[in-house]
Amino acid sequence: EPFYRPPVHGLRHPQIFYYGHTPCLYVNKLRLAGVLDKPVNAYFESIFEVGVDEMLWDDMHKNDMVWPTVREVYEYRKDVYDTVVNAIMNHPSLDDKNGTEPVMVNQNHPMWALFMGFEHERIHLETSSVLFRETPIELVQKPENWPHLHPSAAELPTKSTRPVEGVDYPSNNMLAVKGKTIQLGKPLDFPSYGWDNEYGERTVSVPDFMASEHMVTNGEFWQFVADGGYRKKEFWCDDGWAWRKHRNIKWPFFWTPVGPQGSHEYGLRTIFQEIPMRWDWPVDV
Repeated sequence: EPFYRPPVHGLRHPQIFYYGHTPCLYVNKLRLAGVLDKPVNAYFESIFEVGVDEMLWDDMHKNDMVWPTVREVYEYRKDVYDTVVNAIMNHPSLDDKNGTEPVMVNQNHPMWALFMGFEHERIHLETSSVLFRETPIELVQKPENWPHLHPSAAELPTKSTRPVEGVDYPSNNMLAVKGKTIQLGKPLDFPSYGWDNEYGERTVSVPDFMASEHMVTNGEFWQFVADGGYRKKEFWCDDGWAWRKHRNIKWPFFWTPVGPQGSHEYGLRTIFQEIPMRWDWPVDV
C-alpha cells in the first residue's frame, strides 16, 4: 500500500512513481545525448518521465492511473542499471586509450547526461525521505541497516509540555552581519555538474542584516505555534499562507499531537519512528 498511496497533501505522486522516475531519467537523457539508441521500456519511460511542480499544486491526474507492480519496477531498475553500466564501460566517448588520453566530461560531452542522472537521483533520495516521513507510521518499517538517530534521541527527554528557553532549548541570539557585495553564479567550465540556473553572473549588494545564532529549535518554534502563529496571516508571505490554508495545517507536519486539542503537547515523527519531542533539535516546518 505505501507505494501506491498518494501523500496526504496530494501534492506529490505515490512512491511507485519515484521508484521508476530516477532510472527513467537516465535512459531518456542518455538517449537525447546519443549514448543510447533505444528505450529500455518505452511505456515506463513515458509514465515515469515527468513529475510535478510543487508550486503549481496541480498535474496530479497520474494519481488515478493503474501503476505497474513494485516487482515490475524493480526489474526495470535492474535493467536500467545494467544498461547504464554497459554504457560507462563500452561507450567510445569514454575511451581513454588505457589512460594515455584522459577524458574530460563537460557540458559538451555526451556523458554529461550521466552526471545529470547522478545529481537527479541524489535529489530524489532526499525528497523521497520526506515522503516516507509523511507516510502513516503503521505503513513503514525501519530498514535493518538504517543509521541510528542522533545520540541525543536516547537521552532522557524533558517531560515539559511547555518548553522553557534556556532550560529545554538554548537561547537563540540575533547576531549582526555586515553587508557586502557578493558574486553569484559559476562559469561554464566549473569542474562539476551544475543545473542551468547555477550558471551566469550576477552581482548583488547585500545590506547589513541580523541572523540567528543557530537554527530555530522545536522549543523556540513551539512559542510561535502556541501563540497562534498558524492563525495569523501577518506572519506569512502570500505563498506561505496559501500553502497553510491548502493544507489546513495548524502546527509543523512532523509534530505528532499527544494531548487534547489546544494543549499544544507534541511528539516528533522521524522518517521511521515516533519519539518524544526533542525541544533542542532544529524544527522541520
